[in-house]
Amino acid sequence: MKNEHCYELTKTILATSICSDEVSQSVSKFRVHVSLPKPFQLGGLAGFPFTGITGFNAFAGHIPDDGFAIIVYGPHIGISGSDQPGKVLRSGQLLETSCCGALLGILNQFTTEGSNMPDQDLDYQQWTLTHQLDEIQQSVSTMDEPLINMTDLMFIQINKRIKKLIDKTKGQFKGKKVALIGGVIINTDTGLPDWFDEREFSVHTF
Repeated sequence: MKNEHCYELTKTILATSICSDEVSQSVSKFRVHVSLPKPFQLGGLAGFPFTGITGFNAFAGHIPDDGFAIIVYGPHIGISGSDQPGKVLRSGQLLETSCCGALLGILNQFTTEGSNMPDQDLDYQQWTLTHQLDEIQQSVSTMDEPLINMTDLMFIQINKRIKKLIDKTKGQFKGKKVALIGGVIINTDTGLPDWFDEREFSVHTF
């Protein structure tokens, strides 16, 4: 297979900005093909890149000399065997549970009268995600599949933030190639394959 972008996998490291949920880790399985066995983790709840400028600067500093980087990112959503968006059957459990729980929590907040914002100090990541999605709060009750719509918007917000952070830290990536692979992780029940709906692929050299 032709290596169009001339990546040397022995000089390539991976970062992810995906949800903390353990089921999301399936998207980084191809890390076995790059030079480090574990990815640098840029993300938190729902895949938002909470490590910010500090995290991106640190990741840039870990790339091998004359090396390459791949950043995989995006939110996730579960689709269970009962075809219910936002649910999966996890290993060792008899009942389906929420996936992505953070986005479902925001959906419940937006659709429950009198609900309170998450605590900015004790629940900072959820508080931040809520603000990232507040533009659809007034219309969420009229959506046919509100969780799917929220996941789509979350990807847009993550994609914009990743590119903004890359732009702010590009001096640290000087001379390196950085591939951005963004999309939505679709989780299914334990024992079934997960999927990745790719929505961004670009290679940047600074």
